[in-house]
Amino acid sequence: MRRRRLPRIAALSGADAALARHVAVHSPVAAGPAALTWTLTLLAEGGGPLAESRTTSPDFPVPLADIAQVHLDVVGLVQAGEWEPVPVRGGGVRFQAPVRVAPLG
Repeated sequence: MRRRRLPRIAALSGADAALARHVAVHSPVAAGPAALTWTLTLLAEGGGPLAESRTTSPDFPVPLADIAQVHLDVVGLVQAGEWEPVPVRGGGVRFQAPVRVAPLG
C-alpha cells in the first residue's frame, strides 16, 4: 500500500489551514555534519494529517516554536499553547502544540 503524499504546508488554502488544530514536529534527522532536517505536520481535529513540510536548521538547540512558526506564518496560523511530547508507535517521541488562525491586523 502506498502512502498518500501530503501537500506542503505552504500549499494549503486559508480554509484548509483553518482546519488545523495542532502542529507536530518530528525527531530530526542529520542533514550533514552541522545541520538537522525537521519534519512538521499540521494535524486536524482527531489527529489526521493535513499537510507536511521539511526544514533544515543548524545542529544546535533551536526552540521548536522558531522552527514551526515560519511555516505557520505562511498559512496564517499561530501557536496557541505549549509544546507537549507525544509518544509514537515504534518508540520515539514527537512534539506538538495547538494552533489557531492568526488574528487579523
